[in-house]
Amino acid sequence: MKNLLLSACIIFTASLIWSQKAPRIISLEELITIEKPSLETGLLKDEGITIWSDDFSDENTWTIDNSGQAADYGWNINAVSDGWYSTNGINSTSGGNYAELVNGDPFEETQALDVVYTLTTSAPIDVIALAGTNQVTLEFEQFGARFNDLQQILYSTDGITFTPIGDNLDKPVLSASGGSAYANPDLKQINLGTLLTPTNQPIWLQFSWTTNYPGSAENPNVWVTYGWYIDDVRLVTNPGNDLEVTDTFWGTEGLNYFQIPITQVAPIDFEAVLFNGGVTAQTNVALNAEVNGGVFTGSSDPITIGSLGIDTIGLSTQFTPDAIGNYTVVQSITADSLDDVPSNNEIANISFSVVDYIYARDNNDVGGSTSNGTDGFEAGNLFDIWADQTLKGIDVRIPGGTNGVTAGTEFFVKIYSLDTEGEFIYENESDPVLVTQQMLNTSQTIELLFPTDLFANTTYLAVVGSYEEGFRVSTAGASDPQTSFFLDLADNTWYYQTGTPFVRLNFDPTIGLQENSSSFKVGNVFPNPVDGEATLKVFMNNAQQMSLTITDLSGRIVYSENKTLQQGENNIVLDSKNLNSGIYTVLLNSRLNTISRKMVVK
Repeated sequence: MKNLLLSACIIFTASLIWSQKAPRIISLEELITIEKPSLETGLLKDEGITIWSDDFSDENTWTIDNSGQAADYGWNINAVSDGWYSTNGINSTSGGNYAELVNGDPFEETQALDVVYTLTTSAPIDVIALAGTNQVTLEFEQFGARFNDLQQILYSTDGITFTPIGDNLDKPVLSASGGSAYANPDLKQINLGTLLTPTNQPIWLQFSWTTNYPGSAENPNVWVTYGWYIDDVRLVTNPGNDLEVTDTFWGTEGLNYFQIPITQVAPIDFEAVLFNGGVTAQTNVALNAEVNGGVFTGSSDPITIGSLGIDTIGLSTQFTPDAIGNYTVVQSITADSLDDVPSNNEIANISFSVVDYIYARDNNDVGGSTSNGTDGFEAGNLFDIWADQTLKGIDVRIPGGTNGVTAGTEFFVKIYSLDTEGEFIYENESDPVLVTQQMLNTSQTIELLFPTDLFANTTYLAVVGSYEEGFRVSTAGASDPQTSFFLDLADNTWYYQTGTPFVRLNFDPTIGLQENSSSFKVGNVFPNPVDGEATLKVFMNNAQQMSLTITDLSGRIVYSENKTLQQGENNIVLDSKNLNSGIYTVLLNSRLNTISRKMVVK
């Protein structure tokens, strides 16, 4: 899967304007509408020596550029919270004054557009003279939340040109469909040892706020901010021993699953990316893992990571589950030296299950949803198949509630294969399904038009979608880039998304045992909108003659023909070259019933 995804990314970049879709621009209607959550405090242990600090008690230590805006916009320094979201400001260690970023009230529609707000140290800081080394870390306490904004930290050696050294893009977007505010306070740490030299010039520090979507700068939604609060900024010398886990990976050939059918079990890898933020080289560094209290134990080959070095380590032996059940993986990092800051190399436990039929990429912890506003879309996940198996259904979860899907909305599921050139190839789909109230906020199994054989060593994309506005699919957990995807039907372009859609393969062989009374099943027009030719997939219980009719919005027949369709799968080619742009209805008639499908011609 790893190699296949790499080639797919390169090909799609050239042919489909491949780019990241998530997080999309959040609408004002999705702004948080519930009371702020109770926030836990807790800072990382500080093992260094503070060489410079500021608690904003003297506002002249900082220079503010508020992009020409008047009071109550941009940065301010005092002990009063001016923003609409937080009334109490930041619970910093020092208390008193703090820096606050505001940009109007979105509910009053007073946010300023086309602004960049900066907060910069008034004088440069001679780090090398103060510390005697370039091995220092920038620390500060912060509070706030992200919406569509870009919160950056920068530095400069001339006070004119500033280089980004950190941001808050790792924080989740907070909206009515999920996410959270930062801990109050949250400690942000940026190791400067990799940026500064032993003879470095003095530096200026800067905090900058603007939109994360400059291409949509005229949209007021991209200028909404909950506020960003900063206090207790410090430069601290790096500790002697400080291994930090900067990233982790687990899964099979690039994909991890939280439910695995026993028929699709394959060896699982565990890896960690480590950064040595300390002054001393770390020897005999290893990743260790234990499954279910000792059913499996494994370690990586030991390595040495030099000061400010970064390396990836993985278990030397893969773990392959051998039975249905729940599995918990406990991982740890060991080295010869006692770590001065152990809290930043802890790895969260991993839990997954081996089950009878369900193949799930989502972690079942629903925290949001994917939508495309008023435009149709498809969203879903990649799945690697390791043994031939027949698929009859796809499970999805559709959110309800205030920001959920309205009963009566029509949707469908589809399955694509991924070919060797990285293209998604349509395989099968369901009949259109109408959302009922009983479907909302629960997992639903949607039957495919006909059983589809999935083949070993092939990657498939399972999606749920709709041509109607207001449709959503729940998300649960996070996906690595290029592993969960979103098709924007407005521009017929595939994007990747980092929230994992609740879309699962269901291999239960009993699905569809109660046959539909209809003598035939019809898929949706694909692709849709149509520019040239499209295909209508029809599955016949028995061979028979059918009548195909296409009508425009007024009901006028623009095309008609009789066709003899064979038992099994049939592909009817629809040619739109003689049709004007617009919406049409495709009708397929037998002697007993009629099925219609919508077709949009570009």
